Amino acid sequence: MYSKEKLNDYLNEICNYLDPNHSFLLDNIHRISILNDQMLNYLNQISLENETIKNHLTFEDVCLLAREIIEQIDKDYLPSFDKLISSGELEFDYEQEDRDSKCIIEYMDGNAIRQNIHICRDFNYNDVSVLVHEFVHYINGKKDTNIRDYLTEFLSIYFELYTNLYLLKKGIPSNELDAFARLKYFKNDCSVLNRYEIVLLCFTKFGYIDDSTISLLQKYIFHIPKDIFEKECISVYQRLLKIEQKYFLEIKQNPKEMGRILSEEFFTKNYQYVLGTMLAFYALKNAKVEDVVFLNNHIHEYEGMTISSVCSTLGIHINESHFFDNVILAIVDYMKQVQIIKDKNLMIRERTK
Repeated sequence: MYSKEKLNDYLNEICNYLDPNHSFLLDNIHRISILNDQMLNYLNQISLENETIKNHLTFEDVCLLAREIIEQIDKDYLPSFDKLISSGELEFDYEQEDRDSKCIIEYMDGNAIRQNIHICRDFNYNDVSVLVHEFVHYINGKKDTNIRDYLTEFLSIYFELYTNLYLLKKGIPSNELDAFARLKYFKNDCSVLNRYEIVLLCFTKFGYIDDSTISLLQKYIFHIPKDIFEKECISVYQRLLKIEQKYFLEIKQNPKEMGRILSEEFFTKNYQYVLGTMLAFYALKNAKVEDVVFLNNHIHEYEGMTISSVCSTLGIHINESHFFDNVILAIVDYMKQVQIIKDKNLMIRERTK
């Protein structure tokens, strides 16, 4: 049974958590919503089909290729990568029970005390891209800071895309790497954000959601039918209710954790992936690799700066009116690069037959 009062309680807990920890989302939810809707509309219109097959890459093959690419990114990363391999902090999942590759970091007093990378194998060159992605988290995760938390997905996705182009230029079979995988994830992330953005926007702009909210939304922001808005409120409520039920015991033991749990399970990682993917494509086209490497190496030194200020050091101006257009141009450029390299590799293989 839908409860508007309970929905407001959830949103109040969430905003109390987001305000000190993810103020960027609260402060920019309107613009994020607009960009997200534009991006979702664009992604729904393009084809991201890219059939891939499995191959016979071994654990050693994946690690050696990732090491080769990491050396190209910054040779100073090699000792950390070699330690990762030798220490057992890198785990490959062959059972494929958990389809979520991740870098798990435990902190004490703001410093990492334990780091592990878990890779769920696709058994093709996707594994190399994923390993580089997670290794970048591993490298910049030594300290727990807000600016690192905001931008770590941007940095990992950037080097994931860099890896895709590197592998294709190296001549690997194009059907053994899904170069459009990140765009597929992006489309899904945008879809998730689309489900909660209006409800969160209304709560941050107008306060508790009640019968007057829809008229305020229509008057001051944009027009949306009342029945659609109600459906979105119900959808968000049901999602948050399921999260509360899932973590019932943890929340019962520490009610103050309610906002954090609801946020982390629904909001925070999602918008960071949306923002991070936009920035990654933008930077791939417009920024120098060495400048992104510098940011990755010094990310904790930017603590206290705004995201827009940090991004401007790379020539990325997220507040500019043409930011969305520039992201689209970067995505188009990436897709063209992929196709050009694929065609070139095909011609070479045809000549050598």
